[in-house]
Amino acid sequence: MKKPLYLILLLSSFSFSQTIKGIISINPKKGVGDETVLSEKARQPMYNSYLYSKKISSQELISKEETTIDTIIVHHEENKELKMETTKAVIRPFVLLRFKDYNANIYRLESSRKNRYMSTENISIKDDIPTFKWVLSTDTLTVAGYLCKKATTSRIIMGRKQNLTAWYCDEIPINDGPMEFNGLPGLILQVNIDDNNIIKFEKLKFLKEDTVISSPKNEAPMLSINQYYLKMMNKN
Repeated sequence: MKKPLYLILLLSSFSFSQTIKGIISINPKKGVGDETVLSEKARQPMYNSYLYSKKISSQELISKEETTIDTIIVHHEENKELKMETTKAVIRPFVLLRFKDYNANIYRLESSRKNRYMSTENISIKDDIPTFKWVLSTDTLTVAGYLCKKATTSRIIMGRKQNLTAWYCDEIPINDGPMEFNGLPGLILQVNIDDNNIIKFEKLKFLKEDTVISSPKNEAPMLSINQYYLKMMNKN
């Protein structure tokens, strides 16, 4: 476990000026519903930068993402000469920014992506920071070189239940984590969503100075989290 002297001193005086920088990976493993098997493109991880200072955090997509449409040839099981073309879309955002201000209890999300028709769709969300009812465990796991403890919970997203397993480091005493996750007595370094996704910190860096983190500009009319889910359910 990485615990150099300067890090111990920084964490022991965390109430003073400090900035945390990091890299977060989002690793799709399986789909849901009828799309349980992901294509090679859909399984590619996405990478986000992470910045935390003065109880404000920001995560921004840094990997190059794009929507792709693949042509697939479907054959008849018994007669291989019978075939037809269909398409499969892998839709990923080319802009993705999450912002959490714990001082004002504000959660923001900005996303831009091209749909399967290659038209740009912008999403702007503003709401309270989501809360989670975690159940703590004594299990441990090392993530990015830091010893973490386990916590579990579940939630319902657009009618589907998700089981969440979080791994947090109580030696980094801030209430935050990747994506919207938070609410544990230490920085959440990894979250498993069922066996479908693994979101985790790949790297962490600690700086002594504060960093100004500004709220993102909205590119679309603001929606609450529930309004966004309702919009997506009606769209599908």
